[in-house]
Amino acid sequence: MRIALFISCLLLAACGFKPLYEAGGSSGAMQAELEAVSVGPIPDRLGQIMRNQLLERLNVAGVEKYRLDIVLEQTSEGYGVRPDAATTEELITLKAYVQLVSLKDDSILFEDTLRARTSFDIVLSDYATVTQREDSARRLALELAERIHRRLALYFSQK
Repeated sequence: MRIALFISCLLLAACGFKPLYEAGGSSGAMQAELEAVSVGPIPDRLGQIMRNQLLERLNVAGVEKYRLDIVLEQTSEGYGVRPDAATTEELITLKAYVQLVSLKDDSILFEDTLRARTSFDIVLSDYATVTQREDSARRLALELAERIHRRLALYFSQK
């Protein structure tokens, strides 16, 4: 068991693996860059949820050098049709179009499109269905916010 662990450590070191949040090296510089990112307003309730999550992770106390612009697009589609033509499940897709803009010259430094999906069962209670839809969309917004944070950290660690 120890030999396998030793060999795997050697293989990781040989391939150039470097942890994103390492204890000593780039994490201080990367964190300083992440703290310099301001998050622009994102429309609608899902945008507020995503923006609040990103504000907790970004621009804690930094001087703003970058602006993060995000446009959300939510789609839903029913599937799983019963014999009476009613759908039994709904698939929600949330897309985030992300741009990191330099405040110095308004140039786009980073651009990406992220997508997350989830589905839920449609039940007989309208209230339960609406609650499930809203909760699913909220979880997708939080998931995309975490993925955006990781993408920015990766961008700044490679910069």
